[in-house]
Amino acid sequence: MQPNRATPQTRDYTVTRKKTESDNIMSFYLNPTTGACPDFVPGDYLIFTVPDEQGVPVKREYSISQRSSDGLRVTIKHETAPQDKDVPPGIASSYFHSKLSEGDTVTAYGPAGKFALNQASDRPVVLLSGGVGQTPLLAMLQALAAQDSRETVFIHACEHGGVHALGQEVRDLQSSFDKLTSHVCYANPRPQDGGYDSSGFVTRALLQQLMPKTPAEYYLCGPGAFMEAMYALLLSLGVDEDLIYYEFFGPATLLKPTRSKSAPTPQAANMPQITFAQSGMQVAWDPDIPNLLELAEEHGVMADYSCRAGTCDTCKTRVTAGEVEYPEEPMERPGTGFALLCCAVPKGDVTLDI
Repeated sequence: MQPNRATPQTRDYTVTRKKTESDNIMSFYLNPTTGACPDFVPGDYLIFTVPDEQGVPVKREYSISQRSSDGLRVTIKHETAPQDKDVPPGIASSYFHSKLSEGDTVTAYGPAGKFALNQASDRPVVLLSGGVGQTPLLAMLQALAAQDSRETVFIHACEHGGVHALGQEVRDLQSSFDKLTSHVCYANPRPQDGGYDSSGFVTRALLQQLMPKTPAEYYLCGPGAFMEAMYALLLSLGVDEDLIYYEFFGPATLLKPTRSKSAPTPQAANMPQITFAQSGMQVAWDPDIPNLLELAEEHGVMADYSCRAGTCDTCKTRVTAGEVEYPEEPMERPGTGFALLCCAVPKGDVTLDI
C-alpha cells in the first residue's frame, strides 16, 4: 500500500546529529521541535529556508534519505566553487556543512515531491543513482527492504571511494534483503579503494547484465549528464519510457526530447497568445503543454528554473500584461505582477518579461 504523505507544512527541526558520510557529503538528523515526525513518501524532499552571507533567506530542496526513530535524515553534498570560475560555493550546502551544528534549529517546508516509489506495484525495481543522487533512492531502497517482496537492483556510480557516501548502509541492507542485487561503479578508483564492483562508467552491457528479466520500474537520480546517458541506454535496451521515473540533482531539466515543431493549426489562432518580451517572440498557447516554462523551452526561450515544482522561486518572472493561474498550487504564490512559470498557465493573452 502506498504510504500517505503528511500535509506539507512549515516546521522547525532540531539538528540532533551531524555525521560525515564522505569527503564532501554529510547527513543531518532532524527532529521536529514540536509535534510528531511527519510521514513521507520515499523520494520526498524538504524545502529549507536558510540565510545567505548577507542574511537574505534562500530556499533549497534536499531529499529525505531515511526515516530515523523519531525524525528525518537529509544527506547533503557540499557544493564547492568550480575551479577557474568566479562562482561562489553553494549557499545552502555551505550553511549546512560549515555553520549548522548539533542542537541548532532549521526551518523546512514539506515533505513534498513528485518523485515517488510506487509501493502498490509488484514489478521488479531498478534504482540507478549518480553521486549524491542516491539519497532519495536510499529511502526507496529502505522501503523495498521493509516490503521484502520485490526483486530490486541498486546501481550506484560515483568518482571514487572518497566521495562514496552511505555504502555500508546499502551493504547492511543487502545482508538482510535477499532480493537485492547491489552494484557500485567507480569512475576513477584510487589505489586504496575497495568496496566497488566495476570501474569506469555504467555501460549498456552492465545494465543489460544487471536488469531484471521481466519488465521493471526504473528510478533514476543524479547529475544531468549521468541522467541523460542512463535514460538513453535504457531506451536502447527496450525499456518502456513510461516505466522510467527520474529526478535531477542540480538544476532540473527534461530527459524526453522536445517535440518536433509543426506549422500552426487553425486551433492555434484561437488560443491565448504568449509574448516573450525580451526574446521578441509571440507564440500560441498549447493546452497539451503543462506550464509556461515548458512552452518557453519548446520555443527556445531561455528561462531560469530549478525545481520545476513551484517551491524554489527560481522561475519567478514578471508578467507585464495579462493574468496566469495555477492548476497545481505552488508552495507560495508570487506577488502581484509575477508568475512561477513552472506551474503557471495563461488565463488569456499574457506578456512575460523574458
